[in-house]
Amino acid sequence: MAPAGGALAELRRANLEKVVSALRQGGTLSQSELARVTGLSEATVSNLVRVLVQDDRVKLSKGRRNGRSVNLVELDAAAGELALTVTVAREAITAAAVDHGGSVLVERSRPRVPESPYGEERATIVELIEAVRAADGVSRRPLAGVGLALCVSIDPVSDTVPEGLGHLPAFDPSWYGADVTGELGEETGLPVRLINDGDAALLAEARWGAARGCRDVLYLHLSSGVGGAILLGGLLHRGGPGGIGELGHSSTDTSGRLCLCGNRGCLETKVGGDALLSHVADLHGDDLTLGRLAELARSGDPGCVRIVTDAAQDIVTGLANVVAVLAPERFVLGGELAAAGPALLDPVSRGMRRMASPRNWRGSVVLAELGGHAIARGAARYAFDGGDLCLQNLK
Repeated sequence: MAPAGGALAELRRANLEKVVSALRQGGTLSQSELARVTGLSEATVSNLVRVLVQDDRVKLSKGRRNGRSVNLVELDAAAGELALTVTVAREAITAAAVDHGGSVLVERSRPRVPESPYGEERATIVELIEAVRAADGVSRRPLAGVGLALCVSIDPVSDTVPEGLGHLPAFDPSWYGADVTGELGEETGLPVRLINDGDAALLAEARWGAARGCRDVLYLHLSSGVGGAILLGGLLHRGGPGGIGELGHSSTDTSGRLCLCGNRGCLETKVGGDALLSHVADLHGDDLTLGRLAELARSGDPGCVRIVTDAAQDIVTGLANVVAVLAPERFVLGGELAAAGPALLDPVSRGMRRMASPRNWRGSVVLAELGGHAIARGAARYAFDGGDLCLQNLK
């Protein structure tokens, strides 16, 4: 039975993106090579290439393969395809346009009121997307889609903010289970891909930053909240229902401070932004930000150095077993607190060498390199290439 009209259009769009993704990863390919890589028939590939040529997304040239003249297909750099990204953090919603090289061309942001209803926040997201689309340097260029990065767990099976996990920081319950990608896709006319912000940051660091060339990486995101992500065999491990990589909810003290997740002694209750800032409020005032705390620690402020050193010990205690089990080539420290530099890196490195199976683990602890644009750049990479960057999940 042939697919209905809507399903047929969706299948064609998916096949077009499959061809484009193969060209991004493989460079210039013949149509026969494209058929082998994508698993599509040569006739289907020929029709898809014709559409992509008409849309100025690829270009054809004559070449030779195995002594035979063939049509070679490559992405048209002149087309300048972009991805739009939206990062929903605890304090702000930020939209951006990003090119294939990871350059952020345009950015628009609005303050965020945590736990606002999903409908209101979706409207803000759409307005920011349209503002970026209309900007000079973006409005005339083709768009691959939208990468939406949220500072909350993502269920990679249902592609939603999962229900049943209790109260989630900064997200109103109306987000839980909502068809975010479908509804935003209808309103913007673009395919939307949903990703956790820590996962997005790791994808960026693996392509352009501190994890370049590495196949097995553990990433810790230290910001208002504490998150993480895992790269295995060069691919992002998203897990099954409920997602994976929530390193901030690794508990090290069963009688410790109560966490919003319902557990006690979670890493986030010790090294999350609010927890760290509460320790230095008497010294530096209530308006100190986590970024400023990190800067002060880097410059040698005694109080801030002590707070960051204590946080480093909590990180080692909480995650040494994870590092020992995964044995990553790199353990990357990212987020705002990473700006503390050696004040954070050195004690974490020493502690991990001491506690994380010292005879077997020969990896290294490093600081993330991409700073505040890491999430947007990774979300763009996910918008461009999607599932090709991930280990197989349960979809």
